[in-house]
Amino acid sequence: MRLGLDTYSLRWQDWDAFNLLEYAAGLGLDNVQFSERATLASLDQSYLESVRRRAADLGLSVEVGMLSFDCYSSLFRTEYGSGEQQLADLVRAAWVVGSPIVRCVLGGQAERLGPVPFNQHVDEFLRVLRVIAPLARDLDIKIAVENHGAVDFLARELRSLVETAGIDYVGVCLDTGNPAYAAEDPVVSTEILAPYIIATQIRDTRVWAVAEGAMAQWVPLGQGNVDLRCIRDILLLQAPNVAFNLETITCGEPKLIPYRDSGSDFWRAYPDMLARDFARFVDLAQGSKSEPLNQLTLPSGHALPPGALGEQLKDQQRRHFEESVSYARNVLGLGAEARPTAFA
Repeated sequence: MRLGLDTYSLRWQDWDAFNLLEYAAGLGLDNVQFSERATLASLDQSYLESVRRRAADLGLSVEVGMLSFDCYSSLFRTEYGSGEQQLADLVRAAWVVGSPIVRCVLGGQAERLGPVPFNQHVDEFLRVLRVIAPLARDLDIKIAVENHGAVDFLARELRSLVETAGIDYVGVCLDTGNPAYAAEDPVVSTEILAPYIIATQIRDTRVWAVAEGAMAQWVPLGQGNVDLRCIRDILLLQAPNVAFNLETITCGEPKLIPYRDSGSDFWRAYPDMLARDFARFVDLAQGSKSEPLNQLTLPSGHALPPGALGEQLKDQQRRHFEESVSYARNVLGLGAEARPTAFA
């Protein structure tokens, strides 16, 4: 299975698309997922063609992505136009740059608790997908919807959305970090979504039991207690052509999942979670001896600070990504051998 970089892993490095391609090649990776539109300097055809040529020169495949085209979402970017305009722009960009998919999201947990009912978000999301369906089919580009934001869709909900929209042009971008923040074992998410996975964003999580329920913390690959070997094996069997894109996000504080509090916002957000799915998350938490990893963190949503702390966080970001690459290659057996290209 190919090994790749989700560029969000290196968002603090101030690198452009070409720097990111060169860095990935220097690590011997096989794929680069430009998971957000802003990572690309432009959607002009000449620029995208130059990205495609550079990737080909370095032996890399490329994927592109965006945030939300749901106009009610907290992640919707009005400066890029209507939802259908944004998705159409990215589908055309994917075709030019050689990406088989456009990764996207609905939103995050905010969409489950906000003033707009969640079903209204889903209806708008499906409406835009259906408007763009003829273009996506014509260009043979699939829309890869992520289980995003800790989390907008539980796995069974996302599977239902894909089947409702149409599996010929819509699939799943599996994120293995988000499910634990919604009390879903990432292995369960992978099992449920496996038939429709067309892209990935892989990271590890430490999960452990506390009096209120559980704690979860994103950590470098191999330093959590998610069964990554099982996830790898499911993907190899049911989605062998996807790239195993690493998304390391290790700057956040551990998150409390207060599932023992029946009146908490957690259960308001996920009232329809199936007991058999939840039970496997409880087993994951209660079977763990984990404790918080000693790493530099920032409160959620805070920007990179200036000065020494900011530089230390940038260094940690690169180091944790490279540790994750080593684990994926040497323990999970993924990706090609390192190529001699050096990143300067």
